[in-house]
Amino acid sequence: MFKRILLTLTVVCCMVVAFTSPSEGHAAAYTYYKVQKGDTLYSIAKKHKTTVSNLKAMNHKRNDIIIVGEKLKVPQGRAATSAVKKSVTAEERKLMAQLVHAETGYSEPFAGKVEVALVILNRVKHPSFPKSIKGVIYQKTKSGYAFVPVRTGKLTKIQPTKQDYAAVDQAVALHSNDKRGSLYFYNPKITKNKWMLSRPVTIRIGNHVFAK
Repeated sequence: MFKRILLTLTVVCCMVVAFTSPSEGHAAAYTYYKVQKGDTLYSIAKKHKTTVSNLKAMNHKRNDIIIVGEKLKVPQGRAATSAVKKSVTAEERKLMAQLVHAETGYSEPFAGKVEVALVILNRVKHPSFPKSIKGVIYQKTKSGYAFVPVRTGKLTKIQPTKQDYAAVDQAVALHSNDKRGSLYFYNPKITKNKWMLSRPVTIRIGNHVFAK
């Protein structure tokens, strides 16, 4: 009898340790959300003030597919606002969001916005481009500037949307694990540049082809 009691106490103690282990971090700082008709990971992330990448990580998802009735873990309280550690300044974040909106507007999907932001970040890390976000966006070329919105002077007049900012935040969160390495993007219906058209394609999203 004594052995059974001792064994029970041991199991209970192990369970307590497991639920309070430091490796769990903010394990208790989440709640559950039941997926409704019309929901997307983006809309759920926006509602709970977090990012799509954070939701996918919390729920061990490798894609954006969700099912009506499915229960997802969503961050709660401070965990929601500090889910993604920003590595860009507020000025850089706004500038990226402005370019993302200028290049994608309201017609391109959210994934396309994220990829445009990744292009900027990938260029910063690439030896052929300037070493800062501002430097990349305002890079001068033979035709004037690397990005058309900068060349036309429209960039600084643009007011980014919440979705544009969310795309930038997701790109920052995903950048360290980005394997595509997109450095360029273009609309194949408009671009006639043979060199650009010859670049290895990394992905096609909406009306844009991304390449490196």
